[in-house]
Amino acid sequence: MTDLPAYSCFVLDMDGTIVDTALDNARAANEALVDLGLEPLPAETVRSFIGGGVPRIMQRCLGDLAEDRLDDAVAAFMRHYEADPVSLSRPYPGVVETLTRITAEGGRIGICTQTPDHLAHDILAGTGLARFIGVVVGPESVTHRKPHPEPVLRVLAELGSGPEAAVLTGDAASDLQAARAAGVTACAATYGYGTTASLRAEDPAFEIATFPDLLRRVRVG
Repeated sequence: MTDLPAYSCFVLDMDGTIVDTALDNARAANEALVDLGLEPLPAETVRSFIGGGVPRIMQRCLGDLAEDRLDDAVAAFMRHYEADPVSLSRPYPGVVETLTRITAEGGRIGICTQTPDHLAHDILAGTGLARFIGVVVGPESVTHRKPHPEPVLRVLAELGSGPEAAVLTGDAASDLQAARAAGVTACAATYGYGTTASLRAEDPAFEIATFPDLLRRVRVG
């Protein structure tokens, strides 16, 4: 075990990395589409659109209609999602046990997410994960979203860590791009919403097929 690379700071994406929020996202997106007089989409279709934040989800849902109706769609999504952000969302298998081990061994954990800050806090609290998290940085906390390095660097600053001591795990290419831009080691979560091909194209240092695999690739130290 001691030959594994050691990190004291664990930066995590939320949706598609530690929490499966797909069903709540699909519900809110489809309720928004219905509000706009449009047909709902299969949940799996909406799942494939997750990544990049709410505007990107609704842009993909609207297709050619996005230019004229995106603002209304985003507002409708947020109205429905804020009313019930967590009833269908669950931590991925092994997340609680892995976060427990990281914190027990002295690791610091921060969230770097595209989900609006207040909703990220609600989701982490509702899924029982908030107790493990030292800081949450969402789009309202920074000027630039991922793949810009600013959100990652903000997490590190809040946790008192340098880039060399940190590993970022995420399921989207933008996560890995932000990690690289911030000088942080990148780990691709292939079980999430991004495609394996898009993640491998970013040449991450590590790749995991389940969240517990993280501590089979790195150690706390």
